[in-house]
Amino acid sequence: MSEVIVMPKLGMTMTEGTIVEWHKEVGEPVSEGEPVLTISSEKLTQEVEAPVSGILLVKNAEVDEQLEVGAAIAVIGEEGGAVQEVAAAASVAVVDKVEADTAVAAPAPVREAATKVQGERIFITPLARKMAKEHQLDIALIEGTGGNGRITKHDIERALQEGTAAKAAVETKVEAAPAHVSVSPVNDETIGAGLNPMRKAIARNMRRSLGQTAQLTIHRKVNANALIDFQNSLKKQVAAADLDVKLTITVLVARAAVLALQEMKQVNSHYVDGMLTEFDEVHLGIATALDDGLVVPVVKNAHQKTIGTLAKEIKDVSVKARNGEASGDLLTGSTFTITNLGASGIEYFTPILNTPETGILGVGSFQDELALDEEGQVKMIKKIPFSLTFDHQIVDGATAAEFLNKLSKYIETPYLLVL
Repeated sequence: MSEVIVMPKLGMTMTEGTIVEWHKEVGEPVSEGEPVLTISSEKLTQEVEAPVSGILLVKNAEVDEQLEVGAAIAVIGEEGGAVQEVAAAASVAVVDKVEADTAVAAPAPVREAATKVQGERIFITPLARKMAKEHQLDIALIEGTGGNGRITKHDIERALQEGTAAKAAVETKVEAAPAHVSVSPVNDETIGAGLNPMRKAIARNMRRSLGQTAQLTIHRKVNANALIDFQNSLKKQVAAADLDVKLTITVLVARAAVLALQEMKQVNSHYVDGMLTEFDEVHLGIATALDDGLVVPVVKNAHQKTIGTLAKEIKDVSVKARNGEASGDLLTGSTFTITNLGASGIEYFTPILNTPETGILGVGSFQDELALDEEGQVKMIKKIPFSLTFDHQIVDGATAAEFLNKLSKYIETPYLLVL
């Protein structure tokens, strides 16, 4: 009896995963619950554990290869089991192993894509097929060295070095196409080529965001003196009560944004496939920088949180994201995002929408300014610069300005944050 390990779905938007590392080799024993390999999606890295105890009979992908969700990765079975039989089982997707929320509308993808060329079946991995397409290689001329003779990433790289398959493919294309047609068109698959999985996903998401929306950014500074006094007052009360709560300016700005979003639902919305959905609930994305990229963990139902609870949850989701412990559910479902570059000394910037959201708020570093008080005396004022990027298809400049006005109201009269 054998058990197939399939590519799990780590989040609602995940469509494929990349093999990062194998912890076991073919023929080695593995215990149930023991990590067999590590995969990465566009937002996080996660170990895949063995569903049963046995022997690793088949590795159906190599490091750096990408597999679609639901595709078979490996097979675990009894020692001496029929490898060919389980290899055949690994060549098809195992739908019932994928989480229920994958919403598979058609049979899950086949692990090894089989192509018939003049009556002969050619087996090729998804990554190899993508590379062959990008470089316009004729796969019929490439010898596969993988299991069952399948063509792997390494075979494509070898063919590129030798140049034979590439030359044959280009000659065929040029002969069949008019002179003005480009032989190597740029397509979505080429975006982020050569980058690690996270940077590649970021590249695709950013290009998609800019291509599908009409983005405009407006800026405004807000007097933060009252907010700072309010923060210091709360800190003293938290310390006196011996509570484990870190009340940062980001937390207070997040609370102000949540209240403003509840008043301005046009900004708390998604625009997908020509349909606009405005939300009563606020699921707040908190942009979090990592060593090799950026993720946006989400505080669900932020409108129901007190300042203290919001502080704890923002810290919790950010720590999990930085440690690579965030689940797929924690990284999806936001209705509005906040990104803070204040710690880097940045004043204004133009954040890119986290589609399908309609707005994203950028928070800059405090700026010191001199102003006259009511008695004509010069005093120092600390101001927070805000940068609001919005989809001009959905929100007009006047509406976006009104949102910043409401945000400013809560920043300048911070005791409203607790009402």
